[in-house]
Amino acid sequence: MKAQGHRRGTTEFWQPGQALNPLLAAYGALFLAERPWIGALVLAATFCDPATGCAGLLAGVAAMLSRRLLGLGAAGEAEVLNALYVGLVLGSFHVLDGRLAALALLGGVLVPLAAAALAPALLRAGGIPLLGAPFLGTAWILLPAARALGIPLRTVFPVLPPVLMDVLPEGLRFLLAEAGALFYVANPLSGLFVLAAVLAASRALSLLVLGGGAAAWGLVMLVGVLPGSPLPLLAAFNGALAAMMLGGMLATPSRRALAVAALGVGVATALSAGLLAILWPLGVPPLSAPFLFAVWLLRAALRPDLGAAWSRHWLIFPARPETGLASRRLARARGVDPASVSLRPPFAGAMEVSQGLDGPHTHQGPWRYALDFVCLRDGRSFDGEGASLADYLCFDLPVLSPAWGVVASCRDGIPDNTPGTSNLTENWGNHVLIALANGDCVLLAHLRQGSVYVVPGQAVVPGTRIGCCGNSGRSTQPHLHLHVQRGNWLGAPTRPFHLSGFLTHGAFLLDSLPAVGSAVEAPAAEPPLGAALALSAGRKWNFRIGEETWSLSVETGLLGALALVSPRGGRIQAFSDGRLLALFRRHGAADPALDAFSLAFGLTPCAEGARHWRDAPLADSLPLTAFQRLRVALRHPFGANLESAYERHWDADRGLWVQWGHHRLTALGGDILADSEGLLSESAGPAGFRLAVDGRVQVHGELAGFGNRGDHGIPAWSAPFSCAMP
Repeated sequence: MKAQGHRRGTTEFWQPGQALNPLLAAYGALFLAERPWIGALVLAATFCDPATGCAGLLAGVAAMLSRRLLGLGAAGEAEVLNALYVGLVLGSFHVLDGRLAALALLGGVLVPLAAAALAPALLRAGGIPLLGAPFLGTAWILLPAARALGIPLRTVFPVLPPVLMDVLPEGLRFLLAEAGALFYVANPLSGLFVLAAVLAASRALSLLVLGGGAAAWGLVMLVGVLPGSPLPLLAAFNGALAAMMLGGMLATPSRRALAVAALGVGVATALSAGLLAILWPLGVPPLSAPFLFAVWLLRAALRPDLGAAWSRHWLIFPARPETGLASRRLARARGVDPASVSLRPPFAGAMEVSQGLDGPHTHQGPWRYALDFVCLRDGRSFDGEGASLADYLCFDLPVLSPAWGVVASCRDGIPDNTPGTSNLTENWGNHVLIALANGDCVLLAHLRQGSVYVVPGQAVVPGTRIGCCGNSGRSTQPHLHLHVQRGNWLGAPTRPFHLSGFLTHGAFLLDSLPAVGSAVEAPAAEPPLGAALALSAGRKWNFRIGEETWSLSVETGLLGALALVSPRGGRIQAFSDGRLLALFRRHGAADPALDAFSLAFGLTPCAEGARHWRDAPLADSLPLTAFQRLRVALRHPFGANLESAYERHWDADRGLWVQWGHHRLTALGGDILADSEGLLSESAGPAGFRLAVDGRVQVHGELAGFGNRGDHGIPAWSAPFSCAMP
């Protein structure tokens, strides 16, 4: 039995799908391609020069096998890509024979070891990305080894079919050769395959590749080079890589990212010229060193600790520009705008904005980003004559922390002003200044004398009581002043902020800077609904979709991040805190049911009174036909988000909350409309979901049961559920 099991495992290990798909993923990893056929295009590009292609393939397979044998796992597309490059460079410089094949195999073994050794050191150096460092180090060792072994240099290279040579203009041939050079096969036919691959993976990356390469080539031509010099192609190759990484994969898409990419192209071009002059006489080609050093230089120089701008510039994980742009639009719609600090309302109940941004009284110049709040009843902020502080509706109301932070300073002993008078000496009055993790500070001012509950150094969270509303400082009537500032001293210049997760006239807003006269209500939690939607590892729901059973389970990552996982391998990150359920960052295998679920429940406030709200889910969530996808791509070449409006009401007959979503996607030739429906049970959570596109139902799921899969020492449990959707 053991022998049979071993043979069966060996057979599964060598199944074509299990071996081929990870290999194709590695070929497409340079462009973060998600589909294997894109990697197949790159593979075809390398085999436009069979010797180079074979050497690259040998090194890639060796890297995959060595990762398994060394216990490093079966994934690691980036490391396998580094190994592929080692083989490609060996095959492009030397004649492919048995000795070179052995060196390519050796390179495939050395690259995972080099990556394992270098990655921790670069992480400690400030999170500098590994990129092509394992390839470069290994190639610089094996190329001299090939010469020492006497392996002949190549003098003959495959040429284009004559018809292509005749048809393509010289400039276009060079441009395509530059694209092919990304994989060390610098001919136009290879470039066609590479361009097809990068276009399929990301239209934005294709523009960066062509633009970066052309800019670097133009810089070299501007200063002039000797005929036959390898510098133009070397600079174009490194410039294309620098533009792609700095402008599209390592940074949040923005004008700043494009500016950094342009700087990176210039640095990589200068390094190409310098390293070529230094290394070429030694018989060592610069390869991708100019690109690598340029990216490392800018990543280390523009460190996150230099300021808030750079702390939000670099991505934790590389991403395609389209993904980054769509995620940024979604984040902004949900109150996570990198240019603005998100705060919760600093009070319970409801107040009204009496002075806003660029207010006519005190919110001017460096202090323009600020809000003042008062309480009104029938248009008045006080009862009686308003001569006493106690007449004012907001006087002595609790003031709450609007964010996570640490109390930087506070003051408590300034007397409150008689209504109608003001203290111009101590402008801010009694106050609490809260330092945030990003270096900014939140100021809550004009508090009541003797009401401050916190002390410097104390940690606070949203909802922590810090004091009471008063009338101290430059204040003629009791009110609460709120702003975010760039320093930890009183009078520091303010910066943009917004309020998140509040109600105004029944609408739930996740991102808004309310105007003067706007009502702001801090929503009370809906405990049963919040508890039903609380996510914990092991939680599971089973749905009936047609004749099949489809399940959704909660998993927890190493860093505590939650994800909903479907049986088909689809995954979506999740956030749940009892007040809000938010789904984001969809990845993994395609699963229309998971996409329909995310559209029904992707943003679900668990707040009392939240009856309607808006969101901007990714357009990829909709199951579209090929023609519809083409229409969307022509209208939004760099990705799109839906315009989604939600409304929710209580269905007393079924004892469920019904959550409707109306989704609009602009496309060439007219909008694509979709409707989602989600049922929520206060005991079971999601009880059903449905998605229709242009009036046709695509997915219809009904909850059949829910439970927990259990853990060591914790028994699994399950409970049936029955609720038919109409």
